[in-house]
Amino acid sequence: MNVADYAELAGVSPRRVRALARAGAVPARKVGGRWVVDAPRPVRRAARRPLSEASQRALVRALHARSLGELTGQARARTAERLRLLRTVDDPAELLVDWWAGRPPIQLDGGSNLVVHAIAGNKARVWEVLHRPRQEYLRYPSTLARVVRDERAIQGLARSDLAERAGVDRALVVAIERAESVGDLIGLRKVLRALGVEPTALPAMDLR
Repeated sequence: MNVADYAELAGVSPRRVRALARAGAVPARKVGGRWVVDAPRPVRRAARRPLSEASQRALVRALHARSLGELTGQARARTAERLRLLRTVDDPAELLVDWWAGRPPIQLDGGSNLVVHAIAGNKARVWEVLHRPRQEYLRYPSTLARVVRDERAIQGLARSDLAERAGVDRALVVAIERAESVGDLIGLRKVLRALGVEPTALPAMDLR
């Protein structure tokens, strides 16, 4: 379809559609110097209440960084819950469309680009990104602590739940999340495996 038709259906300006096309966020090609959009008809629906702008920003940052970042309190808990929903629902693209009321984000990055793909109907792409194996460079205890805290929150696990799932003592989970020195390499790997995190590096350990 042409840019004007796609823009009307998506609820954005033609200029915005052309920008998305140039960025590769909307499948499109140039024919005779004009953009032709190859994406399915964008879906506009409001089956679920759209997120507030602040909640949208928090979620796209978390999607982009695969981290809850500096979020605290209710914002952290709600963003973690939304990430958990996206991973577990049958149609995460539909959920993103609803949360953005069918309107693409203004700013583009890794997280907001996923929303654009959802609105464009690229459901397979959204599913693949959300279920991609999580590989992390955990060379520093602070990074290890953040990843374990964030992933535990996203999966809705208490420390005791994670310890039980991993088959380790709760004290080990506490030590990891406090960025303390951990000498139990086997236990550490069990914790990461229980969270579905594949480390490409781990902190140096004194295993004597």
